[in-house]
Amino acid sequence: MYIKRHLETTIEKLSGCCKVLLVTGPRQVGKTTLLRRLAEGNRTYVTMDDISTYAAWQ
Repeated sequence: MYIKRHLETTIEKLSGCCKVLLVTGPRQVGKTTLLRRLAEGNRTYVTMDDISTYAAWQ
C-alpha cells in the first residue's frame, strides 16, 4: 500500500523548472518509494548506491 506524501506536490512543482532534484533524509522513510513512483512516465530515477553512477557525479 502506497502512502501519499506531502513532499510529492513540491517535487512535482520543482520538476517543471529543475533538471536535477536531490532528496536526502533518514533511512526507511520512503524516499526511494516516493521517487520511483514519481519517476514513472517521463522522469528518470538515479540512485547513488551504484558506485559507477556516484563516481560519475563527483
